[in-house]
Amino acid sequence: MSSHTEATRPDLTRLEVIKRALPLVAANATVPLAGVVDTFVLGLSGDKSDLGGVALGGAIFSVFYWSFYFLRMGTTGLTAQADGAHDRAETQRILIRAVAIAALLGIAVWLLRHPIAWGGFAVLQGQPGVEAKGADYLLARAWGAPAALATFALTGWLIGLGRNSATLAIYAVFSAINIGLDLWFVLGLGYGPGGVGAATAIAEWAGLLVGLGFVAHTLMRQGGWAGGVLNRASLLDRHAIAQMFSVNINLMIRTWSLVIGFTWFANAGARQGTAILAGNHVLLQVITLWAFVLDAFAFVAETEAGRAYGRRSLDGLRRAVRLTGEPMFAAGAIFAVLTWLFGAQLLTLLIEDADARAAAIRYLPWCAIVPFLGAGAWLMDGVFIGTTSGKILRNAGLASLLVYLIADALLATPLGNHGVWLAFLVFYIARGGTLVIAYPSLERRLQSTPTASATETNPSA
Repeated sequence: MSSHTEATRPDLTRLEVIKRALPLVAANATVPLAGVVDTFVLGLSGDKSDLGGVALGGAIFSVFYWSFYFLRMGTTGLTAQADGAHDRAETQRILIRAVAIAALLGIAVWLLRHPIAWGGFAVLQGQPGVEAKGADYLLARAWGAPAALATFALTGWLIGLGRNSATLAIYAVFSAINIGLDLWFVLGLGYGPGGVGAATAIAEWAGLLVGLGFVAHTLMRQGGWAGGVLNRASLLDRHAIAQMFSVNINLMIRTWSLVIGFTWFANAGARQGTAILAGNHVLLQVITLWAFVLDAFAFVAETEAGRAYGRRSLDGLRRAVRLTGEPMFAAGAIFAVLTWLFGAQLLTLLIEDADARAAAIRYLPWCAIVPFLGAGAWLMDGVFIGTTSGKILRNAGLASLLVYLIADALLATPLGNHGVWLAFLVFYIARGGTLVIAYPSLERRLQSTPTASATETNPSA
């Protein structure tokens, strides 16, 4: 398909971008909403050590949990490219490979949950009582790891095919069950941080069951398995598997860079005291909520950029960037204003502990800047993920982390927690800026690859 034909596709409009993003906005909002409820029930039932324990326990688990988010990202990009090249059999083989990898990794995280907890608290800084409560949360949460990672693969595949409403249903079920069990386990039974972790683990298994149902429905709509898709030689094709591992390993390194950055931010707050640690954790939940909502536009960018790349359409790629970027920046500005105007009232409702509440309100202005400032980083992430530009994402992630660590070293000591937050904003600027610098190389790569194949020799060069 030529660039001209791709550019005039009637479905690639601003209205269609928003329509495709809306189910993902709702789906993505449900995930951090569950985290907000975690914070809310602990804030009502416990004290700042409960909040701090979940902050540290969640940070440790995130290193191993979100490190495997490449299962969602890589699967979306590869699926969208195969779909753009009209290769139905390859889209289905990508699903099988991704779910198999996810299952193995999830079981490994569950088996290693105790060493993960021991090693994590040996690195991060926290008071003994905070660490004990963090361990309760982490060990309970680990029981949901196999389901969570498999769901990454399933939702990545569905998003790559444009089945965004299915993703909404999966995470709506997850969020509803998680919230309900949070209220029961924590407020009703008094289980504390361990109850929060158990509620999340159970909800992750429920979400996986719903995801499997949508995948089965999608396969039926496609007419079942494509001819030869289960052929062992095709399924274990060395080139396709090497491509998947190349993309995913680079995405994993990139994700590690981001997770280490967020973990460093939590640890930087811990160095400022338990109240500031708890306050920063609550503000980070607000940021996470906005990030997940704005990521809906990045997910659309992934799908459309991936399809354009599969068709080798430069005009399609540029159109995807522009039409997804415009509403993302507009929404980011609106969320920044809302956070600035109404954040203090929300924090007063969420946090019972007076010291933690005061810390969160004091540093709220820094939090309010993030939705707009981070929009560029999230948009460019989507574009490079959809085109499976693993090496670029890896290098940009490592460079951004280095810039952040230097900024924190220079700012945290003289400015205290204000310096911690200022360095955190530098992290977002570096994430977006490095990818903007790399974008021209993506266009050159697309133009230099004339064949419309979803499995080019080196998609992450």
